[in-house]
Parts: sequence; C-alpha cells; structure tokens
Amino acid sequence: MRATLLLLTYCFFSVGILAQNTITVVGSTGTTTWTADNVYILTGYVIVESGQTLTIEPGTVVKGAPGSGVDASALIVAKGGELIADGTAEAPIIFTFEGDPLDGSVAYDTRGQWGGIIILGDATTNFGGPAQIEGIPTDNNLAEYGGDNDADNSGILRYVSIRHGGIELGAANEINGLTLAGVGSGTTLDHIEIVSNLDDGIEFFGGAVSATHILVAFCGDDSFDWDQGYHGANNAHWLAIQDQPGLSGDRGGELDGDDSDDGNVSADEMPLATPTVTGWTIVGVGGGQGLLFRNGSGGHVSNGLFANVDEGIEIEDKESPLDAFDHYLTGDLTLSNIKMFNCEDALDYDGTDVEDGDAQLDAYAADNGIEILNNLDIDDQFNFDAAGQQATDPINVDSEFGSGQDWALGWTFCDERALFGSGVSQIAGFGARAEVLAFPNPCTDAVSVSIPHHTGSHWVMVNANGSLIQSGFTTQTSLRINTANLPSGMYFLRGTDGQTPWATVVTKRN
Repeated sequence: MRATLLLLTYCFFSVGILAQNTITVVGSTGTTTWTADNVYILTGYVIVESGQTLTIEPGTVVKGAPGSGVDASALIVAKGGELIADGTAEAPIIFTFEGDPLDGSVAYDTRGQWGGIIILGDATTNFGGPAQIEGIPTDNNLAEYGGDNDADNSGILRYVSIRHGGIELGAANEINGLTLAGVGSGTTLDHIEIVSNLDDGIEFFGGAVSATHILVAFCGDDSFDWDQGYHGANNAHWLAIQDQPGLSGDRGGELDGDDSDDGNVSADEMPLATPTVTGWTIVGVGGGQGLLFRNGSGGHVSNGLFANVDEGIEIEDKESPLDAFDHYLTGDLTLSNIKMFNCEDALDYDGTDVEDGDAQLDAYAADNGIEILNNLDIDDQFNFDAAGQQATDPINVDSEFGSGQDWALGWTFCDERALFGSGVSQIAGFGARAEVLAFPNPCTDAVSVSIPHHTGSHWVMVNANGSLIQSGFTTQTSLRINTANLPSGMYFLRGTDGQTPWATVVTKRN
C-alpha cells in the first residue's frame, strides 16, 4: 500500500478574514474521514484502495490540483474500496478545481481543470473479463474493474456536485465527470450534479448500479453514456442540459451495448445493456440527437421530455450479430410516453437491413406515446451574461413529462447560477450588488437585514465554502434570520427582487 502524504497549509477565502485549513492529499487515502472544516486538494491520482473507506462529511469541499496527463488529479475508488460522500440539500459536497474560489466568479462553461471521480466495482460487464478503466494509464494496477457480484457496494454519493473536470490525458482521452465501471446495485447514487466536464458527464461501463436525480450540465461531449452491458434497473429523474450559448455538447445519451469495436466482448454478449430509466429530460443545443441507441444496446426508457434537439431518438441497425434495432424487435429495447418539444423527428431508424424500418418505428411511436408536442408550457432556451457567471434567460422544464427540475433547486451549481426560473435560482452572484445593513453584526442568536426593495426577494445564506445554509422568500423590508444553531464563522447573505441584487456579510459568534 502506498503511503498517504498529507501536507497541511492554510488558505484564506476572498473575504480575507476567515481562515480554513487546506489539506493536500497524495496517493492512498487509507480509511479516514474528510471534514467540512477543511478543504482537500487532490494531487495526482488519489485512490481509495480495496478494504479502505473514505467518508466525506456534508458541506466538505474537495479540489483537484492542476496537472495533465499522468499528473492529472482524480479521485479513484478501487474495486473493494468504499466512498461515503453523503451530503445534504443544505450542505452538499462539492468537487471542483483548485483555482475555484466558489464565489460565483468562475464561468459556467469552464472545463477540463482537473480529472473527476472514478468508481470501480465488482459487478458484471460484457467486456469478457476484468478490464482497465479508460483514462488511467495501463501501468496502474488499481484501475481494474468488473467481476461477478452485481450486488457489490462501492458506497454512497448523495447531494454531490462535481464541477469543471475532464482534463485531457492525451489525444481524445479525457476523464468523465463521474465514471462508474462495474459498479454494483448496493451502491447509492442520488442527487448528483456534474457540471462542465470536458468529456462525458456520467458514463456507465457495465455494472448494475442505479442512479436517481442526476443533473448533467454544459459538458463538452455526451451528457449520459452507457456501454459494456450496463443493466441498472431503477434509474429515475435524469436531467441533461447542454451548453446552448456555446453550442457545445454532443448527445443527451450515447447508449452502447458493448465494446465490440475493439473485439473485447463476452462470447454471448451477456449481460445485455438493458437499463431502465424513468423520467428523463434533455435540453439540447439544437440540431443534434436526444438519444442514440447503437452497438447492441437495449434499454427501457419511459416518461421523457426531449427539447431543442433535431432528432429525438435514433435506433441503429448497423452491427452484427445484434444491434439496437434487433433488441427493439425482441422487446429488450422499449420506449414509452416520451414527448419532444422544438424537435423535427421523434423516432428514427438508421440502417439499411430493414426496408420498412422507419415505418415500423413510426407505428411504434404512435402506439406508445412518442410524439412531438410543441404546445407544452415549458421554456427550453437559456443564455448567460458576458462573463458566463449568471444565467440571464432561465429555463423552465417543469412538466408532467420527464424529470422535472424542482429537485435540483437549492443545492446545485445550476441553481446558484440562476439557470432555473424559480426559488433560489433568482439569486444573483457576488457581482455588482447593493450592500445592505445587517444588525447586530457580529451576531449570536439572530441577525436582521434591511432589504432595499419590498416587491419580494428570494434570498440565500451560504458559508465560506459556498454551501447553502438557509434560503427563503420575503415580501418584508426587514429579514430576520435565526443563527442560534450556526457555528462561528463568516456567512454570505445575498438576494434579489428579480432585478436588483443585494448582499451582505454576516459574522456569527458563539
């Protein structure tokens, strides 16, 4: 086992007052707990090895140091290791790059600043044997995944935001925001956000894990990707938002059954890629595809909403012996109740083997509620300010179809940047603002804030890490906030009436 090197330094946040320990981590984590009163800097590949458990407290910030190629920073959970990153809506766990001050100044589309999170499990894949995860050099013997335990448990990721990753290791070789390779169903993945990754947002390499409430935004390649016989059975509430202002991003979902292109696949191609996803919304950049099923992928997708894509779903029929269209014919690929908005073609056949393939899929779409509905009461267009810091034209994809967006309010980067048109998403960042008076300041049990407008203000209070503490809405000119249970420290309070942002800094003393 490689030794863990902990280098203790100190950093000061932009306010220049509140000090917080910075711990640099190199090599193996060991079994340990990372706490919210520290910021952890990943230097190179930091690995939770087999038999080890890394626990990360709610509200903790983890940052990846700069470096590319073999010097890229990433958190890797090796097969047999466990990561318990169990945040809360009030205190999400944030993974970002070392230079991110978490004050709203980093542009939304900043990509490729560090690696990402890679979880390797012992569940089944159709790779044909144990495999080495992409993005990690082959001489790393802790990057193997895949086995025969579909119930394998690699830990918990809940209320976790992963930002600005996907550093390029070599030509066309980047790390995904969240890589899940051979991960078993005993693992909990819930309320996870992946923002502005250079490559794919989240990719499943086989395995049986299910993921719920997953937001992937502004990634450079595909938002969701599965292959190697991925078969998670209980996926729900997936939301993909591509980079409209930058016209960046490929498909909402690139869905493969195997790696047949390189010959590494089990003789019978088992297990088949047949995951189930209920509630999937995709907001595209226009001109692209919502979902592409190919290379032997099946799957079961229901209750979808795909907006601003030229082609909603394409099913390929180009591979032998099995392709996605073959799985459609056998019932291993099913689609139902999927609506398209601002879209040209709902369901398309791509192949030459079946003469009436398009006609078959058109009839299937009509029978299964797959249709274009351009009268839906949603808004699929957005934009950001010139600095890329705040959304100036928020989206609203709340609907009876798809994933919805309410579950992403209050804890995500996207909501902090006003991408959604309700709740705390109306709050402006730390840019130009009216300074308001807080009294008493420092405070103990409560603080009162005079608000310059009385038309109604959304507001949030965050700690020095940028983690949400409280939020709300008031129509009063004076806002009183209970601080009795807050630890000592500095807090940022900001809000807006929808036009004029306001802000103040509050110091809490016990």
